[in-house]
Amino acid sequence: MGKIKSFFRRLGSYISPVYVTMLVAAFILWYITKLGETYTTDEQVTVVIDGQEYEVDCTIRGKGTNLINYTLSSKRSSFTIPSTELSFDKQEVDHDADVIRHHVSSVSLQQALAARMIDIDIITVGVAPTLVTPLE
Repeated sequence: MGKIKSFFRRLGSYISPVYVTMLVAAFILWYITKLGETYTTDEQVTVVIDGQEYEVDCTIRGKGTNLINYTLSSKRSSFTIPSTELSFDKQEVDHDADVIRHHVSSVSLQQALAARMIDIDIITVGVAPTLVTPLE
């Protein structure tokens, strides 16, 4: 640790504090400029449908600042979507388990998520969950 301190002390006598300040300011401005660009990334989104929690892989696109806000915010925790807002591709009746399996349409799930993620575009939704309800 002592060698590192002495290195920076010797370096400080060669580098002007104004130069270091300008270097830091340039880095900050560059970083802000890069965050203003549009990026696409894969994220795992937690969706709660009728009390059941599912993890859905999504490809999302947005400005860097919005993606960082989404990543760091508490809104990321989960999105509650009622099943009445979704459409289903098909239903399967499993008489052995006495349940009905409702396969959620990826398009309807994408639209429901898009309505909740205003600053971010949902490009694709991976495998949509299957809802299981008891057979009556």
